[in-house]
Amino acid sequence: MRDNSDPDLAALLAAENAYADAFVYSAGGGGLRARLAAEMRARLPASAASPPQTWGPWSYYQYVPDGMEYPVLARKLRPSGGLAGSLLSYLSDWDKEEVLLDWNEIAEKFGYVHIGSCRTSPDHRFLAYTLDTSGGELFSLEVKDLQSKCVIFSSPHKGIVSLAWSRDSENLFYTVCDDTLRPNQVFCKKMQSDEADFLVFTENDVNCCVDITSTKDFKYITVNSNTRTSSEEGLCDGIW
Repeated sequence: MRDNSDPDLAALLAAENAYADAFVYSAGGGGLRARLAAEMRARLPASAASPPQTWGPWSYYQYVPDGMEYPVLARKLRPSGGLAGSLLSYLSDWDKEEVLLDWNEIAEKFGYVHIGSCRTSPDHRFLAYTLDTSGGELFSLEVKDLQSKCVIFSSPHKGIVSLAWSRDSENLFYTVCDDTLRPNQVFCKKMQSDEADFLVFTENDVNCCVDITSTKDFKYITVNSNTRTSSEEGLCDGIW
């Protein structure tokens, strides 16, 4: 099973599927499959949506559209306070939903998608996210311009885990795994530059995994080196 190029793999999977079909047929045939599917579907909530998260002038939320398998990340402008604010909100069509990322569109293109980390920049203009379209759990990085709706950056690195924005939204930090899938390096991408991403930090201790976050005010980027029994944290300025 570990070697996809093994010529006996297809025969093994076919034999396992045939065994499963024979077992289900002996236990009630296709009707059993339908009953099990109906029972599992009945246990799912009628609508799957996250509570809105208020940030700045926007409310961000996720939901699964009817008939779809994957969620959608969206946002709406928050209504302003007072009579003048309410009028301005009405005239600016504040209640219009803006879809930022649709998992279903990506899955339709590749057949599968898993979104790992997803971070909006502090100025609400960019959306950075990691995605796996093969099932191999090696995530790539893309950055989407929410004004143009276009992907403006795709990292050449694979095995990206965590993301953090600088306070001015000009720099994006991300961690990259080594050959053993251990997050051990931190890179920085300058959004308004064609320069290659530069290395910020490398963790040489094979017992440590590196994770990055930003403080709530985006004043600092935290670089965390963690083991099963200890952790060490470093800080760097949120503006580069």
